[in-house]
Amino acid sequence: MNAVPTQQTLLAFAVVSALIMVSPGPSNVFVLAHGIGHGRRAALAAVAGISMASAIRVLLAAVGLSALLASSAVVFEVIRWAGVAYLAYLGVQAWRARWREAPEAELAPVARSVGRGLLVGLGNPKTLIFFLAFIPQFVHAGQGPEARQILVLGTVFWVIGVVWDVALACASGTIGGWLRARPRLHAVQPRVEGLAYLGLAVWAAVTGTRAIR
Repeated sequence: MNAVPTQQTLLAFAVVSALIMVSPGPSNVFVLAHGIGHGRRAALAAVAGISMASAIRVLLAAVGLSALLASSAVVFEVIRWAGVAYLAYLGVQAWRARWREAPEAELAPVARSVGRGLLVGLGNPKTLIFFLAFIPQFVHAGQGPEARQILVLGTVFWVIGVVWDVALACASGTIGGWLRARPRLHAVQPRVEGLAYLGLAVWAAVTGTRAIR
């Protein structure tokens, strides 16, 4: 008996996961907005935080805690609205920020970016519910312990997510650099970043369980 999913199962899971990653979601929009506003280094640091949150979700799914969250509407809503409130806070903070010269704007603290990414990732409980519904479709009784299969599949999902988020971070950093080379456009950048966060907060509030990443 194999201890992990078959190669065919892993391939099918990887293809579906990749399609999910490229669809718009809170994490994708956050990385883009953060990179444009604070530079590539800050965006990559935010990706580190999001990846930590994703790893935590994989572990929670493997030990079955996602089922507990799915069964408690109150816990789900508390976490979801806390995430909405944090995104709104980031939006207001960015909107009120003053324009800074390009070299200074590049120096967003790495630790703060990691923390923001972690909070944004953990503030989206819909991903845990998604794991509960999605991953079991690729778990088979004859392929070893269920928890181990979930852990393997979750790791595949995590790796694909990291690769995609890093690509987004690099792209957002390039866009941000282009804007900083054009002072007139860069002067309105904080407002654009603020609107992106506020829009994301509204989106997270009204989409319910539909937006995954």
